[in-house]
Amino acid sequence: MAIYLLKVNMALALFYAFYKLMFSTDTFLSWRRHVLNSSFLIALCLPLIDFSSWLSGNDKMVSITNEYATVVLPVVSVTSESGGFFNWEQFAWAVYGIVVCVLFLRLLWQIASIIRLKNRCKTIYIDGVEVYLLRNDEGPFSFFNWIFIHLERHSKAETDEIMTHELTHCRQFHSIDILCAELFCMLFWFNPFVWLLKREVRLNLEYLADRSVLDNGVNNKEYQYHLLGLTYRKNVATISNNFNVLPIKKRIKMMNKKKTNSSMRVKYVLYVPMIVMLLIVSNIDSIARSVTNVTVDNKVAPVSVLQKQKSPDNDQKVYIVVSEMPKFNGNLYQWLAQNIKYPAEASQKHQQGTVMIKFVVAADGRVRQAEIIRGASPSLDKEAMRIVSVMPKWIPGKQDGRPVAVYYTLPIKFKLSK
Repeated sequence: MAIYLLKVNMALALFYAFYKLMFSTDTFLSWRRHVLNSSFLIALCLPLIDFSSWLSGNDKMVSITNEYATVVLPVVSVTSESGGFFNWEQFAWAVYGIVVCVLFLRLLWQIASIIRLKNRCKTIYIDGVEVYLLRNDEGPFSFFNWIFIHLERHSKAETDEIMTHELTHCRQFHSIDILCAELFCMLFWFNPFVWLLKREVRLNLEYLADRSVLDNGVNNKEYQYHLLGLTYRKNVATISNNFNVLPIKKRIKMMNKKKTNSSMRVKYVLYVPMIVMLLIVSNIDSIARSVTNVTVDNKVAPVSVLQKQKSPDNDQKVYIVVSEMPKFNGNLYQWLAQNIKYPAEASQKHQQGTVMIKFVVAADGRVRQAEIIRGASPSLDKEAMRIVSVMPKWIPGKQDGRPVAVYYTLPIKFKLSK
């Protein structure tokens, strides 16, 4: 789950950067809306798409996956001083869950506030559209098909502009976009790029509604003055489509912007290779956990040779990548930290470093054929081999729904205490 969240958040960060670089200055507002909304959906789905079996057969991926396994994969850190194990993973999940719950309650409170306001407001019909009359000094806004406005504070011309603006939000279902962005901010609150994406979603929706007003023949300058007059009005909730949503300066700039040449739409095709690149990066993690160069007769065997090997124990095929990779039955890093020991010889000789150890998780879940891929010192290598040899059964990997033997790579970092 942690790896899935990491991949989703990396994708969201890259999508935001790509959007700002390529699309944020053009006037293809509907296209931009589709890009923003699809970024959320694609980020969720990318980590679930697995074609690592195909990538693992490509020799060009060998160096990348080896480097990734050495540098990026999480390691078990073992210090020379023993002490109690603090489960940082459980603590982090607890904090994450608490913040998600708080943000979820905040979202429910905002929805409830709008519903309570609707129930308190009187209604009238303007050009056949039901409108809820505000009594306090709130700015006009809409939420799904509900439009709220303080008629006494607006002239007839201003009211017509507001109605056109808010009806655009209602008819194009802009509230769905906002709620989806809010849900992503709730689930990935720790990622600043998610909040930035939400801001872009809201701003682009206002661009769309502003354009609709101007397309109905409203004078550009007069409309902008009306917007400025509503800048400091209080908003009922952040999940509503507010007529005076900030920043006004950007909205006015977009209204005065010359339309982008239609031929520039071709740049949206670049979104496809961006997605393909993220797919490859997402699958590298799965490959790196099982693919490393194995020393055979003092030579490095290519990955293609290791795609399926025979196990000397029971003549069983051993896979490098499968549809469901093997999993430790519990918290792997907690178990290792509690059972591994820093060798006294290594401590006395001030030896430290990362041992990269590779083993096979058999179809019955047992750990077999452990070997050192990259050692640190004889005593540290020996301890790494010892701890892997006494591991409990894993949940075996699966290919086509049946348990199979799979290679797995684990980095163990030995570090001397200061």
